[in-house]
Amino acid sequence: MRKKILWAVLVLVLVVLGTAAWFLYKQPAVKFNGERTVSAAPASFSLRFSVLNTAEVQTLAFKEGDALHVSWLIESGSVDLVIGMEEETPLYQANGRGKGDEAAFDLPIPKSGDYIISVTGKSARGWMKCTEAEEGLT
Repeated sequence: MRKKILWAVLVLVLVVLGTAAWFLYKQPAVKFNGERTVSAAPASFSLRFSVLNTAEVQTLAFKEGDALHVSWLIESGSVDLVIGMEEETPLYQANGRGKGDEAAFDLPIPKSGDYIISVTGKSARGWMKCTEAEEGLT
């Protein structure tokens, strides 16, 4: 009887340790390590990250005819980028950007308002910038 109890306790301990190890492996301890910069004039939002395991979100105001210069370089992991107005179809969306992915382009702003920029990473390292272009695309 005593052997059965010891075996049951041992199995229970192994299950608890296995569950804890799985949870720690699946849940990165560090959510963000890097630099986050925001400016109102000119409107800009930039991230430089050695670790990105969360969503970084910023709202910037633009006027119709403005342009947003968007650029990034992803060194590792995976990054999603969404730019748009609340409760509207995104103006721009890029999902699953990974190692070696880089881009630089101007995004025309179709109407005045507050635009939400969301950058979500998973084990990601790299940088991303969204800066109001000096001259609009008019």
